Amino acid sequence: MEWIENMKLMFTPAHKKPVEDHIIRDKTTRNMITDTEELLVRLAKNAPAANKKKSVRRKQQEWQIKIKVTHKWISIVMMDQKHSSSPIKKRFVIVCYRKYMKAKNGIGLCKEASIRYLKDGRAHTRSIRDSSLFQSLFYRIHQLDLAFSNETVSFEQTSKELLLHQQNALQETKSNDLPFLIDEAKRYIQTVQQFSVDPLIETRLKRLLAQGEKLQNDFTLLDFEERHTVRRMFKEDIPSVIHTYLSLTLKHQLDHKEELFVALSKMELTLISYTERLETLRVERMNHLLKLQSLRYDK
Repeated sequence: MEWIENMKLMFTPAHKKPVEDHIIRDKTTRNMITDTEELLVRLAKNAPAANKKKSVRRKQQEWQIKIKVTHKWISIVMMDQKHSSSPIKKRFVIVCYRKYMKAKNGIGLCKEASIRYLKDGRAHTRSIRDSSLFQSLFYRIHQLDLAFSNETVSFEQTSKELLLHQQNALQETKSNDLPFLIDEAKRYIQTVQQFSVDPLIETRLKRLLAQGEKLQNDFTLLDFEERHTVRRMFKEDIPSVIHTYLSLTLKHQLDHKEELFVALSKMELTLISYTERLETLRVERMNHLLKLQSLRYDK
């Protein structure tokens, strides 16, 4: 129950409380996380033949990334630079055991996953361990651990597992905030692009995201059923149908490609109709305001 969760949160130490979404949802922070994931993938693909130590540092104008692999840990530090455009300067620290040192369910145990930042003149430390924005990064750390342990890593199989993980995270999220859901859907579709998806399907998915973004500003003007439909579309319908399609053999994918295209097109038409409805509501609101001003000030 919600009140029980709120009571638990009250007695949770500050450094173990989950970070608030708005702290880490800005574009710069998302790009920094994506850049870190890409760096982890490159390290995994170029892992040494023997289990060796490795340190990598990447410094850009807006952020800095440090990755260190030892025989005991894999640690990552990400931080905003002085000239970062992020509204809140922050520092992320992630430390995970190597799988052979300490593991849970076959994955190296996470010792620390925190964010440190300044807000209202005070220093804060919060947890990012359960943040959906970081789940694919944790998966990339596991992938790097396997590669440095000389275990075979199938990047295609990894992508499928990551896709399923992101689908589950998206469907289980408790947030109904449309910008949040669209951000998560973007990450999901970016993973989908790692597969040989028909360009028509890929284009349709991008168009769905674009239509969803058009609804963000005045989303509350739609009625309850329409808002529910949009949220369900990005949270459940799109991930479910795409994941099921990618799980088919190539022959069956070809057999169902046209049906999938039609299904996605219907979703897009629904979003377009909502966008048009929003514009109608805006026009009605403008006419109402003009009429109101006319009554107030015409003499």
